[in-house]
Amino acid sequence: MSDFDVSRAVANLSLGLEHLSASFIVDAGDFSYAREPSWKWPNLTSLALTSRLLAPNKSPAEIGYMLQAAAAAAMEMPNLETMEIWNGQEGLAMVFRFQSARGGRPSTITLRGIWELDLRPPVIEAWEAVTLRHGGPGLVIAKELLGPGIVVKSHGTAIHYLRVSNMVIRPISLRQIWIEHRIRGAHNYGMMPVAS
Repeated sequence: MSDFDVSRAVANLSLGLEHLSASFIVDAGDFSYAREPSWKWPNLTSLALTSRLLAPNKSPAEIGYMLQAAAAAAMEMPNLETMEIWNGQEGLAMVFRFQSARGGRPSTITLRGIWELDLRPPVIEAWEAVTLRHGGPGLVIAKELLGPGIVVKSHGTAIHYLRVSNMVIRPISLRQIWIEHRIRGAHNYGMMPVAS
């Protein structure tokens, strides 16, 4: 079964869900491109997926097409509160986070990472359409560039610095990843780990 087939199956199975987090299992692009025109997610409030396209060496056009496809899927998610598309590994961290309008405030897109991601006008227009469809008063885009002192050693540190939601990883699991990396680092330098 191809990655696209897996993504299509997960997208289809998610039609009745309220929450879906399928990081590293399903690529956001495949999830969105696999969507049938008739598919709707009436109950989905939160969605978290990864995308290998969120990297500084990838084509801005491809990133834009993927984010537009994600917006097209979001149009069929009337109760969507948060969608996170992220990528994290050694030396790489980026999240695209859409939060729908709440309490009269506009919807927001947050771009947080170790490199600057510029959204092209068609991407912004696609997400403005999502905001209008969901009855929001507008869309605000916030860019948060992580400082030069940030060192991303793994997907665990990427999750921490990107501040992805708890639906991506439970806090206890994130702590276990941090401990594992501390132990590995200590063994790599011939040191014993220090209990915390």
